[in-house]
Amino acid sequence: MNKGNGQTIAQEVKSTQKELDKLVPGKVKVSAEWDSDRRCTILIGEYDSHTMLQDGRVVTNKSTWTESMDRFYTDNKLFVGFFKQRANYMNASIVEQAAFNDHPSQFGCSWAQGPAPV
Repeated sequence: MNKGNGQTIAQEVKSTQKELDKLVPGKVKVSAEWDSDRRCTILIGEYDSHTMLQDGRVVTNKSTWTESMDRFYTDNKLFVGFFKQRANYMNASIVEQAAFNDHPSQFGCSWAQGPAPV
């Protein structure tokens, strides 16, 4: 998929945002930026990451997932797949996310630590 013009990139951002809003409503902000080092546009998904400290306080930081929209980029399936794999975790409450001590893709699995999705 050639992402050479701005309108095509804008459409890809819009359609990806729409897909993610169905999977993890309001949890990911999708954008795209030109990366002069890689010489391509980068598809960016920004989301909150929650950690529970030993004293029980929850700290929230911004995290990102990116994908190069270079000559090998064909569609957003790999990008969306990252969030799809973590949908149960991302749709859980902030406290549940912060208390979970395993990989986010394992949230709700019987062998993983932490609460099952609600």
